[in-house]
Amino acid sequence: MVAQDEVSPPMEEVVVEGIRASLSRAADRKRDANVIQDSIVAEDIGKFPDQNVAESLQRIAGVSISRVNGEGSQVSVRSFGPEFNVVKLNHRTLATVNGGRSFDFQILPSELIGGADVIKTPSADLSAGSIGAYINVRTARPLDNAGFHATGSTKLNYHGLAEDSNPEAAGVVSNTFADDTFGVLVGVSFKETDGRIDNYRTSHWHQYASGGFGLPMGDDTLGEDGNPTSLEGSRGPGRTIFNMVDENRERTGGNVVLQWEPSENFSSTFDALYTKLDREFLGSGLQVPMQHLGKYTRAVVSDSGTLLEATIADTDVEMNVDYGLQESTTAAYGWNSVFNSGNLTLEVDASWSRAESTFEGDNTTALHYTRFDENGVAQPSEIILDYRNDIPSLSTTGSLDVTDISKVRAAWQRYAASESEDEVKELKLDALYEIDVGVIKSVKAGAAYAGRTIEFNEFGTEFDAETGGADWGGGGAVMWIGDGSTWNPDTNLGVLPADVLELSDSNFMDGEGGNFPREWVQIADHEAYRAATQAYLEQAVANGDDWRAALVNAGWDTVYPGAGGSYGNEEDTVAAYVQLNLEGELGDYAWSGNLGGRYVSIENAASGTASTIDLLTLNEQSSDLPEKVHNAAITSAKSLTFETSEEYFLPSVNFSLNLNNGNYLRAAAAKTITQPSLADKRASLNESPGLENPTVTIAGSNPLLESYRVNQFDLSFEHYADNGSAYSVGYFYKDISDFISTLTTVGPWDGPIAQDLADAYAANGQTVIFQSERKENRPGGKVQGIELGVLHYFDNLPGIWSGLGIQANYTYADSEDKDAAPINLPLVPEPGNVLEGFAKNSYNLVGFYDKDRLQARIAYNWRDEFMNSRSGDGLQPEYTDAYGQLDLSLSYDVTDNVTAAFEAINVTNETRLQYFGQRDRVSLVQMSGTRYQLGIRASF
Repeated sequence: MVAQDEVSPPMEEVVVEGIRASLSRAADRKRDANVIQDSIVAEDIGKFPDQNVAESLQRIAGVSISRVNGEGSQVSVRSFGPEFNVVKLNHRTLATVNGGRSFDFQILPSELIGGADVIKTPSADLSAGSIGAYINVRTARPLDNAGFHATGSTKLNYHGLAEDSNPEAAGVVSNTFADDTFGVLVGVSFKETDGRIDNYRTSHWHQYASGGFGLPMGDDTLGEDGNPTSLEGSRGPGRTIFNMVDENRERTGGNVVLQWEPSENFSSTFDALYTKLDREFLGSGLQVPMQHLGKYTRAVVSDSGTLLEATIADTDVEMNVDYGLQESTTAAYGWNSVFNSGNLTLEVDASWSRAESTFEGDNTTALHYTRFDENGVAQPSEIILDYRNDIPSLSTTGSLDVTDISKVRAAWQRYAASESEDEVKELKLDALYEIDVGVIKSVKAGAAYAGRTIEFNEFGTEFDAETGGADWGGGGAVMWIGDGSTWNPDTNLGVLPADVLELSDSNFMDGEGGNFPREWVQIADHEAYRAATQAYLEQAVANGDDWRAALVNAGWDTVYPGAGGSYGNEEDTVAAYVQLNLEGELGDYAWSGNLGGRYVSIENAASGTASTIDLLTLNEQSSDLPEKVHNAAITSAKSLTFETSEEYFLPSVNFSLNLNNGNYLRAAAAKTITQPSLADKRASLNESPGLENPTVTIAGSNPLLESYRVNQFDLSFEHYADNGSAYSVGYFYKDISDFISTLTTVGPWDGPIAQDLADAYAANGQTVIFQSERKENRPGGKVQGIELGVLHYFDNLPGIWSGLGIQANYTYADSEDKDAAPINLPLVPEPGNVLEGFAKNSYNLVGFYDKDRLQARIAYNWRDEFMNSRSGDGLQPEYTDAYGQLDLSLSYDVTDNVTAAFEAINVTNETRLQYFGQRDRVSLVQMSGTRYQLGIRASF
């Protein structure tokens, strides 16, 4: 027996097809496992149940997913987010490009996957690190299905919101030779996606109303009854933003598997995987600056202090633009050999993977609609907002018209770039010895080494055409065309060529009611836009600004290393374990289980840079002292290095009692850990001054973070019927002894302050404070819940109705965080004692039909509201509202070898919503649209 297969029993060597066969095989894996797990299995070689592995995993009890551009990206298990789940490919770690440990399923073409197991209870022989679940994704193997097999598919994908269609193609060929002792499998895939995301969002709440707490019009602010409010302050956004993002993705993937099994005593397998994901996006939108209190002519706040209405006079509407180009590659190689001699089985597994990513883009580019006429005279105008709906109404009067291309001017531009690399090396040795002494049937022991190196480099320049200064290495390039607060009355400044701009589509948030803009001016040609802004820089040099010549020669968007945003981590993990595999009888019932412990040693070396304030000074713009004080700062970079180590002993026990007649009772207990994200453990620190307030913000990561620690217990009852139906109920309990949260600390800042700035603040009775927001270890909480699962075939129905079936599950998770610190801010609701990321209720309901040549499935997935951050936007707790999505698929076997299929994702075009603190403070409404897929598949 292959030692690895003790965790994941091999698929039966029978070619089966269809939804029912796939579900039944997954149920068999669940029944035969020596841990509590759920599984998904491909219907056939190259035929995965969904277009994305994550979207299949969400059909499992306790599993929910997050989406990027409407496509499944990462998974949460029992409400533990992606960072709490270990995701392996063939039990190996796959390098990522996101700076963390969480796995992005978008990089894996589903056609290359044979199945996946979600293991919810640890055992000593599994790699540590999963508080939520250990997820193993399995690629197909040629010797699992002897002989020649080939499958190819071509699909056409249509994105309803973008109104674009794209091709997709994949092929898998497998064959065995030399009396089925040697096998080769080759798979390739290509997928292009044009999509669009529509967003309404708010930000900078902490900047609204003079530092985050005040009334926009002072005593003239009205309450809901139309009279001046009795409140002392209110909460509202500093920015109100409407934007749509067009995105193009191209994903290419391939894998090769070579398998050699000359005898039942020896097997060797070599795997190679390569994927490439290119992503380019261009977003445009409207941004209303809300922080200028003197511009308000009308303001209404609710009884709970939320801004409801705002009329802002003589302020430009900004045009918010985001452009990015990201290229990512992932390569992985693995070799596994198993040798069996008598009672001894030895397994060695070596693997290497590397992920690389580059990004460059104008990540925050703003233009504006000018209020000045051709003579440079400002014209009266108003921006009117009503926040009583999830997406507020917005209208403009006077000289502001968001569909008038002639009114748009270039304002400022920020450019940035980054490079990241993640490399993982692993070596594992496992030994299984069958001794059959009493209840001990075998002893399994092993050792493992994992080395991981992450390098992240940020590039940028600082360029400010207003102040005439340049600073290379600041992490972004900023170019001002006009005055950032009042804009420039010179109507010729910032004028863009006619071919740069166009009107957007007129269907923003199509299907959502409300009186908000449906179209606006957007960039038509991004390269032309860059060229136009470069021309302004060249003109500045021609006018005598010679210090800019270096930027002109290279292009203003040339970037240089930015030490403050660059870091590196080198992590070495050594592990060893011993596990006893047990079997016995308890009266008339057979039982089995395992008992073991795993030792883990983790050493991490983090390097990075601290950007600290050497002197806080008074900005020259502070001409209206003492009423208006502007800060400036002299900063410097300092190298940081940290070395840390952790050691853990993690015991575990799993027990299964066969109650006969298809009934099983399982119990498990374990101590486990989840390591912090390597990006969170990087060495970085940044101090920055507030622009118009006496605050120094301290941000960065924490290289001294230690792992999350949990003691957990699971209990499960399962019933398997003769026809393949399966039913389960489970209870789980997790006691989190060590948790990590972003903690906000406020206190007097003791750094160096210039005397003139200190005097300016003293005249207002103010002192400089610091506000630090960094992740810290702290006591955790408790999570407990139940899971219900049903897989039922309606075989007893007559005729064609016997093809009906249902797959359903429900998860209840209750979290308690008694040690969570209160927020203690006026008009900010306390989040209570719930843990971040935990939804109380979630369920999945799938109805399917599988009869003769026809297969159909309709699936609804729903997740309750949950708190995703205790300090969203640096101030208030942020929540994600309840969300449900309906998907359906239909396929028909035209012949025994040809199948036509149709699929629709997010049929009802649902939107996702987030809010700060309370439901009337919406932070995000996101629409990804409905996706359709039409394809044909042939197999031989």
